[in-house]
Amino acid sequence: MTMPSQPLISIIVPVYNVERYLDQCMQSLVCQTYANLEIIMVDDGSTDSSGGKCDTWAERDSRIRVIHQSNAGLAAARNTGLDAAAGVYIGFVDSDDHVLPDMFGTLMRNMENADADLSIVSYAREGLDGKTYCNALPGKKMVMTSEDAFKYVNIHGYFYVVAWDKLAKKELFDGLRYPVDAQYAEDSPVTYQLLDRAERIVYESAPLYRYRMTEGSQSHGITDKFAQSTGNMLELVRRKYPQDEPYAAYGHLESIVGTCNRIILAHKRKEWSGFERYARVRLRDLLPLVEKYGLLSRSQLLQWKLLVVSPALYSVMYRCYKRRHPEISSH
Repeated sequence: MTMPSQPLISIIVPVYNVERYLDQCMQSLVCQTYANLEIIMVDDGSTDSSGGKCDTWAERDSRIRVIHQSNAGLAAARNTGLDAAAGVYIGFVDSDDHVLPDMFGTLMRNMENADADLSIVSYAREGLDGKTYCNALPGKKMVMTSEDAFKYVNIHGYFYVVAWDKLAKKELFDGLRYPVDAQYAEDSPVTYQLLDRAERIVYESAPLYRYRMTEGSQSHGITDKFAQSTGNMLELVRRKYPQDEPYAAYGHLESIVGTCNRIILAHKRKEWSGFERYARVRLRDLLPLVEKYGLLSRSQLLQWKLLVVSPALYSVMYRCYKRRHPEISSH
């Protein structure tokens, strides 16, 4: 039952050809302990039974609204939901994922207790075998400023630039929408803006979101969009939060090396030779700062230096590493 004293949360669910997983996602949302929800399902031109499933769910629960649109991509679907949202707070859930029963209750409770503008929890990856893995440091709960946030978002064990582990005051999205020209990493530029706009941010490391590792989870192809986004983030940090520059530099370099790694695995170094040159220049420029602040392990430092001096040898060694450790999905 909806509790009138509870502020309305709009949960935006972009939907595209997820008939296999949609029911589990929606069941996890209608069963949330926080009841005052507006669940906006944006059917982005699905060609399977997903669109019909959306309408069926709307018939079951009056809190669910469905918008059908021609296929325009994930970012556009999120923007459609944002334009339609009536809630005081905004959250996102991807339709092939699901959430634990108290996710939005926890996000809201933390938001109110901390008098925050943005609330964040952690997530666990869920494999095809149903096993889960979370790399967030356990037992962490903190209230932070934007300056603090640009430190923690750029080091491991805390939170990420994804859209779906957060609850934000709606006004943080004023004039802010997801870039529709990005096929991958469309979350990051918006998330960085949210971290910058929020005066108070609360984070709890409880893994209440379940990110499903489907067979296509890593098949984004190659793009330099995330590296561009982290480069913009680094410039923002230099202007507004200069104490965080070493952490921002580390996050930027990690995104660059990750892109190089995907290029290597796709055997496309020749096609992406310009990006490889850019990566080596950025590593030369920023590695001394990152090394000075001790943000790299010795092995990682040696690997990144090898990429600078001999990309060909780095490529051979990285492919060997991936053959031995196929379970490691990134970097």
